[in-house]
Amino acid sequence: MSIPNAYCGLKCAECPAYLATQNNDDALRAKIAAEWTVKHNHPFTADMINCTGCKSDGVKIGFCGFCEVRKCAIDKNIEGCKFCGELKTCKIIGGFIEMFPEMKNNLY
Repeated sequence: MSIPNAYCGLKCAECPAYLATQNNDDALRAKIAAEWTVKHNHPFTADMINCTGCKSDGVKIGFCGFCEVRKCAIDKNIEGCKFCGELKTCKIIGGFIEMFPEMKNNLY
């Protein structure tokens, strides 16, 4: 089964938090928590590293659970930002692209 991209264009199947959850890999959770604590200047712990994917009904990793990009796409009932007529002028996704430039290739 193929895991779809998140609404924003990030690939859930390539996200280490998603992979750690799918594989129930506590060592990977600890590694991610340490890396993300430094990268995002936010204290992550291994028990916070759980996510079943942006479009699933299951658990989301911290920010993904209340992500404005995700909420907007759900509210607009679209498969993702890629299909939004406001994509090129959207301030919400624009700020997110600055943090995660790799997602841009999946949107345009």
